[in-house]
Amino acid sequence: MSKIFKIFILILISAQINAQNTIWFKDVSFGKVFIADTRSPIIKLEIGKLNKISPYYYNTDVSKRLFIEPHFGYEIPLVSFSKNNYGFYFDFPGGAVTLVDMFEEKTAPVINTDYWFGTEIKIIKRLPENKFIKNIGLNVLPLFHESTHLGDEFSLHGYYEAPDFKRVNISYEAWKVSVILNDPDTLSGNVLSLKAGIQNLWTLKDGYYFTDSLEVKGDEVPKSTKTFEWYFLLNYQRSKGFLCSDKFVNIFSAELNNRSKFSYEKAISETRVWSYNLYFGWEYKISDKVFRNVGFFLRYYAGLNPHGQFRNTGGYQFTGFSVVLM
Repeated sequence: MSKIFKIFILILISAQINAQNTIWFKDVSFGKVFIADTRSPIIKLEIGKLNKISPYYYNTDVSKRLFIEPHFGYEIPLVSFSKNNYGFYFDFPGGAVTLVDMFEEKTAPVINTDYWFGTEIKIIKRLPENKFIKNIGLNVLPLFHESTHLGDEFSLHGYYEAPDFKRVNISYEAWKVSVILNDPDTLSGNVLSLKAGIQNLWTLKDGYYFTDSLEVKGDEVPKSTKTFEWYFLLNYQRSKGFLCSDKFVNIFSAELNNRSKFSYEKAISETRVWSYNLYFGWEYKISDKVFRNVGFFLRYYAGLNPHGQFRNTGGYQFTGFSVVLM
């Protein structure tokens, strides 16, 4: 970890020496995540229907009522530099996602909470003379940590009522790199943006999770070994044409990712699963002086359950409505 910190400091010093403009503690308009990014610092409040959670959840009729999925996120800016058509930015992003069975009649339990935080480096190269590709961006999270917490009602019921229930602690440190073409936050009009990225752990031998012998009732839980992840995103925003304007920007955002489907049983092999995350709606640009604009979107997710230790469950679907602070 000390090597990562030294590299971060060297990049910071090098960028400042070569920069024309240096701005401290102020957000910039490039390198933002797409709306469909599964892990992001965007604030969202989502309500929708899902088809399943886990065979150990004591409320089996989950498909018959709505669930709440709040996303909290932040980006703490450190410093940005600019020179000619280049921009550099350093910040500290993080966030949390909670799945809540809000309309369950007894306790409205929290099912799961995932939270993450890290460091980030953003670089953009502007190409004003290019007709199709207006800029190329690079986002690097040299180090981030994620942990998850299973809800208390879920854990207690599973531990005492389900003989083969296991509580697994998702906790790891990883790095992430992505390349962006036509960063959508830097351009106006009708813009097609693309992103591709990879992610892996810093300590491969530890895997994505660990267990306590009491919480798994003495069973041996195999480590995750398929740690590499990759993802592709598309973002199409329109401010010119039918049902859109400079104030009301129409956006379609999609993510396709390939992740490990965990296995907590020795007899079941760990596999890889494709998942996709889709958003369609409108962003209302309130004012340039406002820190975040607001958006209203329909969302559909299908594939691997993205919540905590439920990442051993495929065939998960969520369909709902999302209010987004962008």
